[in-house]
Amino acid sequence: MFALVLLGGLAFAQKTPQEQQLFQQLNESRKEAGLPALEWDERLAQAAREHTRQMIDANKLAHVVNGEAEVGERLAATGIRFNRSGENVGYNTDFNDIQHAWMESPGHRENILSPNYNVVGIGVQRSDDGLYYATQDFAHALPQRSAEQADNLVAESVAKLRSQANRLPLEKIKGVGLNNLACGMAKTGKLDPEAAIRLPNVREAVVYNNSRPEILPESAKKILRKSELTQFAVSACFTGDQPSNPGGTFYVVLAFY
Repeated sequence: MFALVLLGGLAFAQKTPQEQQLFQQLNESRKEAGLPALEWDERLAQAAREHTRQMIDANKLAHVVNGEAEVGERLAATGIRFNRSGENVGYNTDFNDIQHAWMESPGHRENILSPNYNVVGIGVQRSDDGLYYATQDFAHALPQRSAEQADNLVAESVAKLRSQANRLPLEKIKGVGLNNLACGMAKTGKLDPEAAIRLPNVREAVVYNNSRPEILPESAKKILRKSELTQFAVSACFTGDQPSNPGGTFYVVLAFY
């Protein structure tokens, strides 16, 4: 049973004592390994609780039961944006042995001590036959950024790389057709560099997708070292509908003039 709390019109479940215990033990293990603590994410906790319930209903320990989606897709359905995810599952008649068993298992221990995660949600429930089932859902959560914010991040990377290459700054302009192309690629899930180079007055162009749009591909870095460029334009479009990127990604068109 979970106690529901209402705050600002939103309902969420408080951590049970068992969930709180596993959360504390997880972060104690990370502290001992010299790693930063993970933050609790209620969206992941709800996903973990639902998966725990599914395992109990199926009387089975697994990452996919009862026709569920894969872990990444289940976490993405909560609305969290992320670029890495993982999951630990386990059960035991003695609840206090679950964390110890995970730490003795290389794969589970790797998730608990991974430096690639920053948030976690945990779901624990006891079955009718006395078994404690537990799920830990991990993710590297990303900020919720708008398309405009993504554009600005790319522009900052462009300015930084131009400076590092000892080149004059490029003027940022509004490029014709960039937004339609970026959002078209996001909709189809396919990069179209040939369409980018055909945009009006574009001399060179780079298209890419990344959950962190500020990380420019090597092809863009190479172009930015050229001295004859004077202007650039950028447009980013977000999508969270692709199985290959369940946590969401930006499709970016970066054009040079």
